[in-house]
Amino acid sequence: MTTQDVMADHFPTTEEAQIAASSWAPAQIIDSEEVGLRLSRMMAAELPAVPAGVFSTPAPPGSVVPSGPAGVGEAAPAMAAGTPSMPATMPVEQVRSLVTRLVRASQRVRKDHRQLTNAERDLFNDALRQAHGTREYKELVDAHKDMSHRHHGTMPGMPPESTQRFLPWHRAYGLKFEDLLRTVHPAVTVPYWDYANDHDRPDWVWQPSGVTRPTPGIRPNGNPTAALPTQATIDGLLQRPTFTAFTYGRVTGGSIRVDGLEMTAHNNVHDWCQGTLSNPMMSPEDPIFFMLHTNVDRIWDQWQLTHTGGPNITGADAGLDPWWTQAAGGLTADGVKDITVLGYSYQ
Repeated sequence: MTTQDVMADHFPTTEEAQIAASSWAPAQIIDSEEVGLRLSRMMAAELPAVPAGVFSTPAPPGSVVPSGPAGVGEAAPAMAAGTPSMPATMPVEQVRSLVTRLVRASQRVRKDHRQLTNAERDLFNDALRQAHGTREYKELVDAHKDMSHRHHGTMPGMPPESTQRFLPWHRAYGLKFEDLLRTVHPAVTVPYWDYANDHDRPDWVWQPSGVTRPTPGIRPNGNPTAALPTQATIDGLLQRPTFTAFTYGRVTGGSIRVDGLEMTAHNNVHDWCQGTLSNPMMSPEDPIFFMLHTNVDRIWDQWQLTHTGGPNITGADAGLDPWWTQAAGGLTADGVKDITVLGYSYQ
């Protein structure tokens, strides 16, 4: 390629840049650091605690190897350093299985809605229209109305374990919704709305009858709502050392500060949207709900890449009812902790 080949009279638009990138080989655009972090996380979940000295090769130069196991909610410096040395005891078939999961997840990608082509938007809306009248769609919407599922830690009257259930329950909920849409169009995934950097409600999404979308940011009485979070807010959450501090809040000066992800980058966003989305009982009636929650899920996934903590719940509290209760042998909070294992990824 010559200099003349790349000369142009303007900086390329996003669409033009994507067309150019499509000519690259996949290996040139893979984020190897992220792949290493995800593989490390899956290895840690599948292998028992590995005694010191069992690594077949030394850790990468400059990496930090902890002297003991990380506690719940503590950062995992060895994970953040990149791909760890392969334990000598890991069977080849197990390694192949982990890599297969990574590849599968890379083929079911949730994108920023601003990056969708017009054809992708049309396909998503068509899947929504076709699925909307089904019994399965209605059951999903109704499931969110049932607060006995304890899926909101900030709601009045909710028990303490609901603070731990908010993120895993909604991850399972979003996956169930996406699976339903994929029965209509197998290539569809739910895009995310990065509201910290995109302050326009994505009203291009199909609006079912009865769903209202008034001017965002203004309550019916004319008073302003809470503002949308900024990227600085998200960055601050990603630095929280424990899962509880990240998702719910912190104890400061002897009192609880409810300033975690659920409040600052979820509740406030629902409230800002106004209309159907601002009503906890009715919000899933508006499909934008699921784009808001895929972003919540994306932020949690980002936090998980450099932290080892997770929901502190066991037994019946960890069962993600109504579909995946322990009695039915279904998913639990532990079962949805890794999106790569679940088979999807974010772009």
